[in-house]
Amino acid sequence: MSETKNAVAVPDAARLFADFAVGLEYGAIPAHVVDCTKKLIIDQLGVMLIGATASGVPALAASVREWGGAAEAGIVGQKLRVPAPAAALVNGAMARAHDYDALHERGIVHITAGCLPQCLALAERRGGVSGREFITAMVAGMEFMIRLGISFETSFLHTGRVTTLHQATFGGALAGSKLLKFNADQTVSALGLAYGQVAGNLQVTVEGTVLVRVLQGFAAQTAVQSVILAERGLVGPQRVLQGEFGYFKAYHDNRYSAALLLDDLGVRYELPDVSVKFYPCCFLSHFAIDAMLQLVRDEGLRAADVEAVEVRVTQGTYNVVCSPAEAKRQPQTMEAALFSLQYTVAAALLHGRFGLEQMTTAAISDPAARALAQRITTVVDADLEQHHGRAIGPSIVNVVCRDGRRLSCRVDLCKGHPDNPMSFDDCAQKFRQCAAFAAEPLPPAVIESVIETVRHLESVADISELLALLA
Repeated sequence: MSETKNAVAVPDAARLFADFAVGLEYGAIPAHVVDCTKKLIIDQLGVMLIGATASGVPALAASVREWGGAAEAGIVGQKLRVPAPAAALVNGAMARAHDYDALHERGIVHITAGCLPQCLALAERRGGVSGREFITAMVAGMEFMIRLGISFETSFLHTGRVTTLHQATFGGALAGSKLLKFNADQTVSALGLAYGQVAGNLQVTVEGTVLVRVLQGFAAQTAVQSVILAERGLVGPQRVLQGEFGYFKAYHDNRYSAALLLDDLGVRYELPDVSVKFYPCCFLSHFAIDAMLQLVRDEGLRAADVEAVEVRVTQGTYNVVCSPAEAKRQPQTMEAALFSLQYTVAAALLHGRFGLEQMTTAAISDPAARALAQRITTVVDADLEQHHGRAIGPSIVNVVCRDGRRLSCRVDLCKGHPDNPMSFDDCAQKFRQCAAFAAEPLPPAVIESVIETVRHLESVADISELLALLA
């Protein structure tokens, strides 16, 4: 069958998601999905606040200020208004600061970092966007991103293609199309234009460079400019996902599940199955951090007691946060420390906690933390993946103490996992903590106003009320 006939007989999945977004109404979204979305928004806004001074972000902010243009949208925590794509670029990079943003584990996608910056930029550009419209667009975009991720047969942890950035490009374009009230044809064009620009690779993560967050900004910028060009009438390819040279063929050799991608779309939501990060580092390390902290609490373990530590992990975890071992034991920058299981577990043991204060330059260069990291070895345990069926987690921490004790702790569900979730109030407290680390800390009254505005976002007449608080 020819591609043309096939396109007529079987709609491309991009068209089905466009139809889903166009037809989605706030009143049809289940209450628990709305509640999850609001939780994710307050969580992500806090992470963006601490991103202003993260390496790479000042350079982006200086560049967009220099480029100039229409003052369409603001940058969170900075008194700077720029064209919408430029705002999405900077806010997108800030959204991945400290790799502290929420992650859908099965889809392996940073869902709010990959959608909120785009929605903020296009909502301001359009103006008059209600809280209900904003939530609806976010739900459409994030659900698309997740379903793409869970449909892939091969994880990017093994291929090196960072599909979370692809999903952000597509999901941000779908959410933005919803905000601008596109019809299905316009939405597919926006997705087609976005497809021409998807990019991202795992090398920047393995090497611990600032490009991890900058690439997230690139994805946000691409999504926003694709929506704007579609609004101006530019037509993109139509068979975006399942065409002869569509996304699934070009990037996944057509190894995906159409059922996981499309079944019960708009009826069953994958969105609530999301992990909100309790620790400011790559989620792959959270299970081991939790395990070490449990030993600290339950066994009274202290750094001085430890002779050696073995951490057993999945192959995907090992690839990203454990290897090469010597570099991971001696991270030179915050970016490298974010993706070092050896450092984060050592810091958790040394301090009996792991928070933003453990991600400062002083903490990372602390000789005591470096010495502890040298005692940590990591081992791939195939049984963890075989019997758990997940690319991320669980982890087992085995400790040999100097007095001869042998301690062990396995964590399958770290704090923030959907089966061990953080509540809205937990995320509000995380927002407060992040706000305290912002370049320009928000006054306490403003912090509480932001929290309450998001808590009741469905009642907000114009999303600009929230954005004005964050300027």
